[in-house]
Amino acid sequence: MADAEIRELAIPAGEGSPGWDDLVAQTELYNALNREEIGSADLDETPQQVLAQVTSPYSTNRLFRAVLGDRLVGLGIYGLEHGQTVARVWAGVAADQRRTGLGTRLEQILQTTARQAGATALQTWTWHADTDSEPRLPSPAGAGSVPAGAPSARFLLSRGFKLGQMEIISALPLPVPADLLARLSEQSRPSGDYDLIGWIGPVPPDRVDGYARLRTIASTAAPSGELTEEKQVWDADRVRHRDEQNKRAGNVPVVTAARHQPTGELVAFTGLVYPAAADGRAVGQGYTMVLPGHRGHNLGLKIKINNLGLLNAADHGARRVVTGNAGENEAMLSINRALGFRPFVLKGSWEKKL
Repeated sequence: MADAEIRELAIPAGEGSPGWDDLVAQTELYNALNREEIGSADLDETPQQVLAQVTSPYSTNRLFRAVLGDRLVGLGIYGLEHGQTVARVWAGVAADQRRTGLGTRLEQILQTTARQAGATALQTWTWHADTDSEPRLPSPAGAGSVPAGAPSARFLLSRGFKLGQMEIISALPLPVPADLLARLSEQSRPSGDYDLIGWIGPVPPDRVDGYARLRTIASTAAPSGELTEEKQVWDADRVRHRDEQNKRAGNVPVVTAARHQPTGELVAFTGLVYPAAADGRAVGQGYTMVLPGHRGHNLGLKIKINNLGLLNAADHGARRVVTGNAGENEAMLSINRALGFRPFVLKGSWEKKL
C-alpha cells in the first residue's frame, strides 16, 4: 500500500484565492472527524472561521494535509502565539487510514515544527462521547476522567502526552425560557454597587480598554489542571482586530460586562458567539470571569442571565448553546446547571514536554 503524502497547505489570501479549495476540504475532514467522536455537528467550523483564525497577526499558524492519490486522508493543525512557548496542535486521520503510521507521521511533523519555533511543549485535545465505560483515565486536577481505551487517548499516551485536565462540554436548548431567567434573577442576591452593560457586535469604543484588561486577566484565570498556562496580552488594537476577525469569520459576539459603580471599572464579563448566517449551528459560549476582588455578589450568574436574554432577542437561528468547563470548576458548573445546561461530551486536554 502506498503511503499518503504529507504537504503543507498554502493558506489562501481569501475566499476563492489559490488554496481555498484545499482549505474547504481540510475543514470538511476536520468537521467529519469531530462528528465521529461527539455524534453531532455542534462543533463544526466553516472555512471562513478557519481562515480568520490562521491569518491572525498574533500567532503563527500552519496547516498540513495528508493526501493519498487525490483524496485527503489526514490533517495537522499547528499554532503558536507570539511570545509564548506552548504550541497548540491537533492531528486527525480518516478511519480507513488509521493504524498505518500516518497519525505518528503527522504528530512528528507538528512536533518538529514546534521545536524549530522554540516551543517547549505541545498541547492538544480529544473529544469523548463515552462518559462512563471502564477503565477510566482520571484527570490529574482531581475531577472527572476520560475513557482510557479510547483510540485517541491510547495514541496520545504512546506519543508521550499526558492528560492535564478534563472538561465537561454541556449544551443549553434555545430559546432559554424568559420565566426561568426572570426567576433566577429574582432569587439571586443583589449585586450591590454594580450595573450591567451588554452589547451585540463590536466592543463599544468607551469599553475597549476595560474589555482588553479583562481579556488579559481571563487568559490565565480559569482552572487549568496540570496544563502549562501562558498569558495572552490584550490591548485596544487586539480588541479591534478580534472584532474584524469575527466579521470575516461570520461570527456575531454577544457580551455582557459588569461595571463597578464606585470606580467605573469593568470587573466581570461573559461572551457568546453566534453564526451570522443563521444556519442552525450552535452558539458558542466563551469566557465567563469575575475579578477575584468582586466575587461573592452573584455577578457570574447575573451577567450570564443578561447575556442569554440578549441572545434570546437576536435573530440567530441556533438551537442550542455549547459551553465547556473544567471538571474541577464546580462554581461555574453549578451556575450552568441552574440555567439548564446539560453535559453531552467530555474534552480531554493533553500536554507533551519537548
